[in-house]
Amino acid sequence: MLIFDGHLDLAYNALFHRRDLTVPVYELREREDPIPLGPSHPDSLRSRKRNESPAKGTASVALPELRKGQIGIFMSTIMARTQVSNNQLDDGVRTQLAAHAIGQSHLHYYKALQNEGHLKLITNSETLIEVAKKWHNPTDETPFGLVLSMESADPILDPNQVEWWFEQGLRSVGPMHFGANTWGHGTGTQGGLYACTYPLLDALAETTIAIDLTHASDLSFWQLLDYWKGPVHASHCMCRSLVPGQRHLSDDMIRAIIDRDGVIGIVFAEFMLNPEIDFDNPNTYPTSAKRTMSAAIDHIDHICQMAGNCNNVSIGSDLDGGFGRELGPTDFDTIEDLQKFLGKLKDRGYSTSDIQGIAHGNLLNFFRNIWS
Repeated sequence: MLIFDGHLDLAYNALFHRRDLTVPVYELREREDPIPLGPSHPDSLRSRKRNESPAKGTASVALPELRKGQIGIFMSTIMARTQVSNNQLDDGVRTQLAAHAIGQSHLHYYKALQNEGHLKLITNSETLIEVAKKWHNPTDETPFGLVLSMESADPILDPNQVEWWFEQGLRSVGPMHFGANTWGHGTGTQGGLYACTYPLLDALAETTIAIDLTHASDLSFWQLLDYWKGPVHASHCMCRSLVPGQRHLSDDMIRAIIDRDGVIGIVFAEFMLNPEIDFDNPNTYPTSAKRTMSAAIDHIDHICQMAGNCNNVSIGSDLDGGFGRELGPTDFDTIEDLQKFLGKLKDRGYSTSDIQGIAHGNLLNFFRNIWS
């Protein structure tokens, strides 16, 4: 069955972690094995241990596994943010100009993949329907469909740049990320939007770009919903009533997204699935996984029960998004295993039509409605 994954960080993995995503995951793992194996090339003059980069983990996402898992359409990010060092992440930059430059590199990476025939940028309903149709009966050469998103709006230098980014294919923007950035407060902070954010939102409203509420602080979340009248979604979030921490959505937030016909993407990460982990308390962060993929269904159940149907939930796996296989579900190896997750939904009593909606239909409808 076709899967539309609502959140991946492919360019981040390719450029920050230096991964060739066109080769299989198992080849990436061999290349990244930290065990010293002598010179990496027969002509090398030095032999040294290869170090893992921070927050990397064991690779689980690459294009061959996406194809095997029939994850034919995905949202993937331009991700760069201004942020001083903190205890959680070390890949933020000091200036917005630097974030803009990184964002440009991510954009050009996706364009290079498109030029080589690996993917097709989706910017309108016609292309979305065309790509989805092909992935219901794909060949080995069927290009992936990419809906371009931005996680942290720092690469947008000012509201005047919004039109240019839209012309490049950008269709979803999450203004915040971890900490406080150029536009306001995100995960782990208590503030809200800055005054400069409102002209940015006005410029975004002139396009068909959706606002991604993921990573907004509580105050930023409600300020965004109050001011922004366009489409909203939460590409990769879980339920705060099941797992504690500000990173997740409260029931009031979930109701608000449902009321706006938004879609919430479910994440496949231990620190998003385990109720013993408090996202606001780093002392509770895990070093290994305990939960299976079935734990994600508890969050789907909760959202569907609140909505009275299954129309507002999707997959937003976030796999390899700052963590690796070690912190994915225990019954998971690569992103190909998302197909197994669909079987677990069936085992929990979900109908075929509901599974199709969660797998791809709800996100297809979300963007088709925006772009129609």
